[in-house]
Amino acid sequence: MAYQEFVSGTPALASDINTYLMNQSVMVFTNSTARDAALTAPNEGMVVYLTATDHFQVYNGSAWVTFDIGWNAWTPTFTNLTQGTGAVTQAYYARIGKTIVAQVYVTMGTTAPTVSGQIGISLPVNAASANRSLAVGSALMRDSVGGRSYSGTVFLSTTEAKMQAINAAATYSYQTTQTGSIPHTWAANDYFSFTIMYQGV
Repeated sequence: MAYQEFVSGTPALASDINTYLMNQSVMVFTNSTARDAALTAPNEGMVVYLTATDHFQVYNGSAWVTFDIGWNAWTPTFTNLTQGTGAVTQAYYARIGKTIVAQVYVTMGTTAPTVSGQIGISLPVNAASANRSLAVGSALMRDSVGGRSYSGTVFLSTTEAKMQAINAAATYSYQTTQTGSIPHTWAANDYFSFTIMYQGV
């Protein structure tokens, strides 16, 4: 639809109001349920704002695409990790269209933490399968007993982030799978953190 400049004295037709005012305004709704109830047949290019989540959304012709103006907390699930008593997880992400930026900080508890293999951390938004190899991510793994921090990278599946340690034993450093003993033997009060940027679905 084109932009319309109204001239003084010109009658305002219902079709003009619907097309140039209603369809081109930023409509405010409490949440997606209220949005969908009001906009049963949205037009491509419509913009809404959801007050419950502070999200701007644009309709791309088939779906509402979120543009965040702030960071969102999410609760990841883990594989091969039992954090133990007293553990802390902080996880936040922001979405700009299909670009996802996420930050995670995880500490092991003081009692009975267990790492049984490569730790998997669920993503806040699934990664696009065709482009997950283009993800950018860095990790930091801290050994509280040895007092050392180890750098690493992050590998994505479509649903999980997994850390890779950096092996410096050869002439050229290379990635190696993080395990229960790599880059160190995980124990109480250890922690890891990472930041990733990737294309979401």
